[in-house]
Amino acid sequence: MSDTTPALDIREKIAHIDLMLAQHDQARVSINDILARTDLTLAQHNRVRQEIGMAPWVLVVSSVTAGAALFAAAFAFARLFT
Repeated sequence: MSDTTPALDIREKIAHIDLMLAQHDQARVSINDILARTDLTLAQHNRVRQEIGMAPWVLVVSSVTAGAALFAAAFAFARLFT
């Protein structure tokens, strides 16, 4: 019986080490998931900030374009009757 006890003890220690390594890998994966989600959130935040910063310029360009179209339409209408 003394020959089997050390072998079982070593197998138990190896199983414990394997369990610890699996838990460590699982913790690393969860940390990487958290970091990936954080990066995604920051990217979305930066995209929204960029869109908010560009919103006034979109209004300016569309207003100028609409004004030019109305001016051209009014000029064409006036030219039609004169």
